[in-house]
Amino acid sequence: MRIQNLLFAACLLLPMNSMAEGISKSVNNTAANSLKTQLPMAEWGTINELTITGPLGAGDIAFISNVAKATNNLKVLNMSGASELLEIGKGAFYGIKSLTDVSLPASVNTIADKAFMDCINLSKITFNEGLTTISDRAFSNDSLLTSITFPASLGDLNVSALEGCNNLEEIKVAPGSQVYSSISGVLYTMEDLTLVRYPVARNDDNFTIPDGTTSIGDNAFANSKLLKAFEMPASVKSIGKNAFANCPGISNIILGDGVTTVADFAFAGCVNLAGISFPKSLKTIGDGLFNRCCNITSIRCEA
Repeated sequence: MRIQNLLFAACLLLPMNSMAEGISKSVNNTAANSLKTQLPMAEWGTINELTITGPLGAGDIAFISNVAKATNNLKVLNMSGASELLEIGKGAFYGIKSLTDVSLPASVNTIADKAFMDCINLSKITFNEGLTTISDRAFSNDSLLTSITFPASLGDLNVSALEGCNNLEEIKVAPGSQVYSSISGVLYTMEDLTLVRYPVARNDDNFTIPDGTTSIGDNAFANSKLLKAFEMPASVKSIGKNAFANCPGISNIILGDGVTTVADFAFAGCVNLAGISFPKSLKTIGDGLFNRCCNITSIRCEA
């Protein structure tokens, strides 16, 4: 076993000079967790585009991840024709810097915590219809993602899944979703029209929150560096934790006339915030609302 492991490591290190001459490879996996036997050892470090069909298991994903990390060569991973795999596991592709384009298997229903976190060159992810859950920080710090389209089947999106995607300009949802919708590239829930996520690289001098929106979700606008101002309708009743945190472009805030609750740290880190007006409907405010708001000079509360 020790000799086999040494050979494996050696074969991953040898092909570094051939990266520029990478090959495209298609593999029909004959059984789950057998991918390692389907790929000749001599090719492991030369493949930059890999298409996989047939059954996949967690062991196959681990093998792909290990090879990709060791060779830093795999760019395109197309698993759309693969089957059986139900989950992209926790940290499965964490920190793989070579990946630029990934297509998920049709069978996958869950993307676990940090599955694609720190894939800093990932610019395209194609989700399968049937995916229902995207977990904590699944795509965190994937800074080349500019657009993402969630499948209609998605029902549970962790709010931190897109944390650190600093060039994200739009979030779309495939037609037919019963849970989420996209309005002009901003993500909302269907049932109560909660604003879930505003793309942090969207460039708005003044963003108008649609009338009928009932709440601003946790972290909804957090780290939106280009946002300068927003207009809030009276339909908004609550503002979540860190909802507008770290938005340096915002200098003045006038909350909608229907707001009753503002949660913890809602405006923390808005370093250029000078003034804010609360409506007379306000009943509850959280802690740390103005942490690190070092330039605030005016706080008004309507009687």
